[in-house]
Amino acid sequence: MATAENIFGDVEDDDDTNDSRYFDIPYADTEDKSYFSSILNSPLLIIEETIKPFEHLVDDVATKLYLIKQQLIVNDLYELTLDELSAIHLYIWERSPFTTSISYLINETIRRGFTDEFRTWTPYLNLLFTSLNKLLPIEPHSIVYSGVRSCNLSSQYKDNEIYTWWTFTTCLRSIDQIKLPHYLGKSGLRTLFKIECYSGKQVPFSDEDEVILMPGFHFQVIGQLPLLDDLTTIFIREIPPSSNEIFQPISSNMTQSESREQVLSSVKKIKSRKTFKHAANRIRKMSKAIHFCSNHILDLSGRKCSMDFFKFNLNERLTEDVTILNLSKTSLTKEKIKIIAQVLQANSTLIELNLSYNSIGNFGCSLLTHPLQKNRKLITLNLYNTKLSSDAAQDLSKILMFNHHLQSLHLGVNALSNLGMKYLLNDQIQLQYLNICCNRINQHGCIHLAQFLEHNRTLKQLDIGGNPIEDNGMKIIFNGLINNETLIDLRMWHCQITDFQIIYNLFETHSTLKQLDFEGNQITDVHTQLLISFLENNKTLERINLSHNRISDKVKETLQLTNNISLVI
Repeated sequence: MATAENIFGDVEDDDDTNDSRYFDIPYADTEDKSYFSSILNSPLLIIEETIKPFEHLVDDVATKLYLIKQQLIVNDLYELTLDELSAIHLYIWERSPFTTSISYLINETIRRGFTDEFRTWTPYLNLLFTSLNKLLPIEPHSIVYSGVRSCNLSSQYKDNEIYTWWTFTTCLRSIDQIKLPHYLGKSGLRTLFKIECYSGKQVPFSDEDEVILMPGFHFQVIGQLPLLDDLTTIFIREIPPSSNEIFQPISSNMTQSESREQVLSSVKKIKSRKTFKHAANRIRKMSKAIHFCSNHILDLSGRKCSMDFFKFNLNERLTEDVTILNLSKTSLTKEKIKIIAQVLQANSTLIELNLSYNSIGNFGCSLLTHPLQKNRKLITLNLYNTKLSSDAAQDLSKILMFNHHLQSLHLGVNALSNLGMKYLLNDQIQLQYLNICCNRINQHGCIHLAQFLEHNRTLKQLDIGGNPIEDNGMKIIFNGLINNETLIDLRMWHCQITDFQIIYNLFETHSTLKQLDFEGNQITDVHTQLLISFLENNKTLERINLSHNRISDKVKETLQLTNNISLVI
């Protein structure tokens, strides 16, 4: 059996590799890829034979394999053979340029499907699958992070939809680590995946605390935190795979104590003092499974907590360095909301609070008003689907009038109504993101919204989708945008809009908008020439979503020929 001690030792790769496998865009699909069964049915070869078919693609792979094997030492910790451990380290080996790395070449081949090129990798993939399958999975309900630079993938992952990633996906356990400059960073357009999973494989002795998700990773999208500082966060949760053809993840039925016993049993076989240190660190990490989150996240979402349990976690954990508190779908009662209010009064670390999908109501909102007025740390507040009406809007207005640190406010799927818009929107608001979708707002509420947009100088993203504002409401809003120079992302999906002329007129006069979402409206072929002219002559808009309107296939084909803009239709 084998494991690695400082696997790369004195062997240095190029400095500019920059761990690019962490940012390989996942290949998501909803259909099974039965060709993966060919991998599992192929004979298991020694590693020297598995690399021969792609030596012409990775010219120094044989030399690299030799150097890796020279630095492997033997013990029983992971029950891996020398070849199996070598296969893993070949996969995580970064080359410059990254497009010549094995991880990149494999994922690109998977995207292209079952071709002769795919067969090139079958022997090696069989060995790699076998190797990774021997590793213990991470603890159930573990949170890992993956990300993609320079693009926003939010439109490709719809809430509650189920997808499968067919490529290998490399993740990190720490959100702080993935936001370091040489990983995802803190600036530029980025997409962050926050992943709850049970089948991820911890890479042995990875200094980066690296986790690999296998091809066939099946998941459901739980929700999204829209673009904030150019970062979109997509929350996903692993679910059992729908096909036996794909590589089966380890069952989540193994208890944490059973997992710990397996590791303890393995440790007894270790003779190397340094290797024992590695094993001890691994056991220490596994013991953290009793927590529900990382050091910076307290995630109780979906849990039915007793009052004592709730008090303990909020009073004890929030005195630490917790910055994100997720209480979504926790059936909050008035008493629990009072506890939250008390905690917020004294807390100085929390920057994100998620109370979505709870029956908070107007009374609960009033309880939170005073502490949130005084809070100077909170950046994101999520009150999505929390039974709020126009009365709650008055309390929210008080919060926004005094709390200028809050940047992102989610109020979608409530009943704020037109009157709520009158109460909520004032000149003191310094939000950057506001979601008021599905709040029974019509053209009369748009009057207050337009007045707000005319004077506001901070809001960058506005979601008013799912409200029956119709053409008149859109025209009112656009009149308020004529002198607005900060809003860049406007979402008006399913708003019963028919007249594209109004949109055209706005961009003819002035607009700094870069993204528009008009999905699910009633735009037809009547304005075909106007649409073509708009797409060809537009100078500012970067993306527009016109999907699920009443545009014919023929017109869609014509519109797709324009290259000046990213068009979803």
